[in-house]
Amino acid sequence: FDNQQVRRPAGTREGHRRGRRGRAEASYPTYEPNVPEPQSREELLKYWLPLSLDDRTAQKLLWISEGTRKVSRMSEDVCPYLDRPERYDHSPQVLCKENLWGSRGYWEVEYTGWVVIGIVCEGAPRRAQDGACGIGENDRSWGLGWAGSCYQAWHNGENVDIEAKACSVIGVYADQPAGILSFYAVEGQGDSKAVKLLHRYKTSFKEPLQPAFWVGSKSFCWIQSKAE
Repeated sequence: FDNQQVRRPAGTREGHRRGRRGRAEASYPTYEPNVPEPQSREELLKYWLPLSLDDRTAQKLLWISEGTRKVSRMSEDVCPYLDRPERYDHSPQVLCKENLWGSRGYWEVEYTGWVVIGIVCEGAPRRAQDGACGIGENDRSWGLGWAGSCYQAWHNGENVDIEAKACSVIGVYADQPAGILSFYAVEGQGDSKAVKLLHRYKTSFKEPLQPAFWVGSKSFCWIQSKAE
């Protein structure tokens, strides 16, 4: 996904720590292994992870708003961000401030247009000179997005088509120690909301995981709060 086209052993107790790039990890209770994987939205909500976008990582075509919960690319105007080594220089992506290490979490994202919602390993490339940076274009990132007629799940430059109707909200569940990443369509309104599994990865995560967003032209991603 370019501009033009629009793993350590897991710990047992979570604290508020810093990753290798100085990123704050979310604060969690003790991680309980061998817990059954959530099967409903009610069960997923037990692991709700509040997220905030990190404008220090945002590529310059992306605009952050709504209290660092929304990333938009509604024009090709350049946002006057300072150049920083952690910023994506080519791929229109942004990371969240929080990461997952020795923990599990769930979040939901409203979107419109052409986007890819996913996670990247903390040390994944961000500069074009270091290799493919797009979510799902390398072996250290995983993502899912709407492709016009179906969903596509991406990892290591390969994609899987997923036949399902378009849904405006995507849920993401990640269990770093267990190596589980699941994407859901969030359907319904209010208390009647339910989730439908779109795709599931089972792998081994050897680095902290950061929620990430790739945003095409005329598109946005809006991180939901738990009450929405």
